[in-house]
Amino acid sequence: MSTKSGDNALIRTYADRFGEPLTNDEAYGYWLFVAGVVLGAIGVLAMLTTDGISTTRELAIALSGLGLTGAVTGLVVGQSFNRRAKLLVYLGAALAVAAVAWFTSVYPGNWELGRSATTNVVLLYTAGIGIVAVSGVVAPVVVGQSRARAAAEEALVAARSDATERGEEVERLREKLDDREERIEELEADFDMARTASEVAAEERDEARADAEAHLERLHDSSATFEVYKDKASEWRWRLIHRNSNIIATGGEGYASDRNARRGMRSVKRNSLGAEVRWIRDEEEPEPEPEPVLEDPQATFELYRDDADEYRWRLRHDNGEIIAAAARGFSSKSAARNGLDSVRTHVGPADYLEFDPTAFEVYEDAAGEYRWRLVHRNGRILADSGEGYASRSNARRAVESVTATAESAEVDADSGARFEVYEDAGGDYRWRLVSSNDEIVADCGQGYSDRSGATEAVERVRGYVPDADTLTVGEAAVEVYEDAAGEYRWRLRHRNGTILATGGEGYSDRSGAVDGVDSVKRNAPNTPVVEEDEQETQV
Repeated sequence: MSTKSGDNALIRTYADRFGEPLTNDEAYGYWLFVAGVVLGAIGVLAMLTTDGISTTRELAIALSGLGLTGAVTGLVVGQSFNRRAKLLVYLGAALAVAAVAWFTSVYPGNWELGRSATTNVVLLYTAGIGIVAVSGVVAPVVVGQSRARAAAEEALVAARSDATERGEEVERLREKLDDREERIEELEADFDMARTASEVAAEERDEARADAEAHLERLHDSSATFEVYKDKASEWRWRLIHRNSNIIATGGEGYASDRNARRGMRSVKRNSLGAEVRWIRDEEEPEPEPEPVLEDPQATFELYRDDADEYRWRLRHDNGEIIAAAARGFSSKSAARNGLDSVRTHVGPADYLEFDPTAFEVYEDAAGEYRWRLVHRNGRILADSGEGYASRSNARRAVESVTATAESAEVDADSGARFEVYEDAGGDYRWRLVSSNDEIVADCGQGYSDRSGATEAVERVRGYVPDADTLTVGEAAVEVYEDAAGEYRWRLRHRNGTILATGGEGYSDRSGAVDGVDSVKRNAPNTPVVEEDEQETQV
């Protein structure tokens, strides 16, 4: 019995046309049958086209004999599943081929009916064909052909089952390999974190101290703001200014860069809360008292309805200038009042955010989770975290991870840290930053009309991220930015991203915008509210 042991063009063609053969002999027998039929047909046609004794007729008779031998042998071989029966077939075919060869040696000189040579050739050919035919008809009954075929079918089923099991084993091994690669990446990440454990611990202490400071500032409702500025000698300095414009404290020296000035400022903020107070004064000298909030502000909040039938508010100075206004309209008067009250509560203690030209903002959202966003000084959000974190320190660590990943990330790489540019469901192009373990660590703040716009945004982010400072936003913060017309403006933004208020006009320089904010800080907390009907009555 012959089972499948190889694969070639004949077997593949047979399988494509007729189905998978149980044995190779099944396919070979079919093609031998086809070859025999073709040779026989050629021989018959050659005999029909020739007359008399000639070499062509001799070739035609030989081809006919070989064709018949091949056809009969092919039929029997294709259905034979017993080795002994198959050997008998090959013996009969060999005798028939030998008879054809003998024929070519006696034809035409000794070829004539009645001659011994002719009779012997015919008898030998007939015996060969007879043996092939007998093996195909009698042998299956004698040797149990059906049992042999069943065995071949069972062997084929077993082979297919074994192939399936091997495929499943290969798949399991691949899954184990993937799991080990992921584990290796996790161990490498743990190793990197372990190398900087002391630095992380120190940073967490600083973050905890900063969180406590921010919390105390909110509790105490700070009435002052740190300013970082450049003096006449082109050195950077800081000063602490009360909302009434009084300078509370200044740095003791100048700095070569604004970053160093901010470091000095942060050192004061970190150490001042726990610092012991020593009074260098006479016993009779009274303790100093902080400047009170303006009890008699020089401005008025106006609550009115605009042309779109929405409620808005604006803060108008006594000189008629609008120094602050609502960033949007409200559907009801109570909603507009709530927005106004939110500004009165948050504008005083709100810090200034410094963007040079970009910075990471770490803030607490409405759900109590901490997030980050990369903001340009023009107010545009270039990137955001996409997810919330349980603590501010975790959000700041995520910023560090983004900074480290973005520096080495390639655009549309197949693996590793990479920027992926894709088309969203709305047809806009966006980008996302993916770490080496395929985790999305950042995405863009807006969609773009074409792919090139998203790619250019990626390059801008890669350029800004390394030098961007990380800023902590309390309940709200003031952003002073330069608009498209080159004018400086300000807006008060809540930590959840909502714009609470904007300046009423643009300024030619940054100091003008800061002065405008300071005016709002001084006047807004105790400013009365006048509704539209009351204004009309007064008029």
